[in-house]
Amino acid sequence: MARSAADPWLDGRPPHLPCGPGDLPEVCLLPGDPARVDRAAQVLDDFRVLGQNREFRVGVGTCGGVPVAVCSTGIGGPSTEIAVVELARLGVRTVIRTGGMGALGAHIEPGDLCVVTEAEREGGAARHYADPEIPALATTTVSEALLAAAPAHFRRPAHRIRVLSCDSYYVGEGRPLDRMEERAARRLAEIEAMGVDAMDMECETVLAVGAAMGLRVGAVLVAHASRASDSWLEDYEPAQLAMLRVAAAAARDLTDTPGV
Repeated sequence: MARSAADPWLDGRPPHLPCGPGDLPEVCLLPGDPARVDRAAQVLDDFRVLGQNREFRVGVGTCGGVPVAVCSTGIGGPSTEIAVVELARLGVRTVIRTGGMGALGAHIEPGDLCVVTEAEREGGAARHYADPEIPALATTTVSEALLAAAPAHFRRPAHRIRVLSCDSYYVGEGRPLDRMEERAARRLAEIEAMGVDAMDMECETVLAVGAAMGLRVGAVLVAHASRASDSWLEDYEPAQLAMLRVAAAAARDLTDTPGV
């Protein structure tokens, strides 16, 4: 059967993700950076990479004998939408974003673990799946599984947070650029007035698009920067690996767990 423009899948394989029918288990972790997929080999047993196409790198392994997939999304809403939709059509039932964020409140330090309960919606792709006024919420069972797994891997308690997902990394997140300092300052003040705990670029898409596709959804993030202290975590890998261990343990515990 030939590909069509309306539905460009061929023999059950998607046009973007490098995998096909039967390749993926029911739970998939979603880092942004393709390089972080390979770090899962330090967390999952029997890990192997299935392939890479563009920003989408996919691997599978096990945690406590339970299969877990890992698929990079790239940066921002459009590529994340592609990953979530194609994963859902390939049979994945639960997706968990694993990534970084910029903290806004002084109570969140660089290196802290955060479990997202809601994403404020400023992206573009997700509005085609849920009207902008509909909240982008994590599935309760996913959030609780992440929170339950966290104490074994982090010295400080995990934060429950509300994150702003924005399609702009620089001025949209209040970073000053030449000739745009005042605009960036106004933008940062606007964000702070929202009362959100942090900023990222993908959570809204994972939560809103995933829910629209009938998936359980969640997100666990590590703060790699703090706007309150204007500090940046240079040695990010230990916290990233600990976060992946939390996500893998939650994925293990969520497999075959019913409900939302």
